[in-house]
Amino acid sequence: MNKQNNKLLLSAGLLIVAAAFTRMFPHAPNFTAVGAIAVFGGSVIKDKKLAFLMPLGALLLSDVCLQLFTETKGFYGTTQFFVYAAFIIITALSTFMQKRSVTNIALAAVWSGAIFFVLSNMGVWASSNFYPKSFAGLSACYAAAIPFYKNEFFGNFILNSIMGNVFYSALLFTAYAVMERKTTMQEAIA
Repeated sequence: MNKQNNKLLLSAGLLIVAAAFTRMFPHAPNFTAVGAIAVFGGSVIKDKKLAFLMPLGALLLSDVCLQLFTETKGFYGTTQFFVYAAFIIITALSTFMQKRSVTNIALAAVWSGAIFFVLSNMGVWASSNFYPKSFAGLSACYAAAIPFYKNEFFGNFILNSIMGNVFYSALLFTAYAVMERKTTMQEAIA
């Protein structure tokens, strides 16, 4: 790995950690950088082990900080395994992003929100006794999840979850592109 790659890898890692810690600050429901971190890590970090390790480590670290320093539970039971599984799947799918274009990043931000919704609520269904373990029970769980978004599926799922992913993806990818360009220019001068 050359010097440029080390600088950019460090930059990507710092962006991921900074984005993960946005969970510590007050935010609109579901308007977080979690999906964007997975998309960013999977598509930007070339070393596939690190592409998974950095975003998962940042998520775990932010969960520990939430648990220790806030009123929000960082660890909340077996449902959390489904949240981490969603994160792994989003990262894995993002490793296939051939080109970091605005369209590809926006599409990834949208499907990452959908994957998170499907898997995290499947975790509620699978790990609780609230719903029968049947297709009807799973459907009831998904239907019950919509009011979790304050009875405004469009407002809180689409605008907060999806647009949160779009917003934070734009921030992460733009900041990284600036750092990438600056590093390239510095090496051209040197």
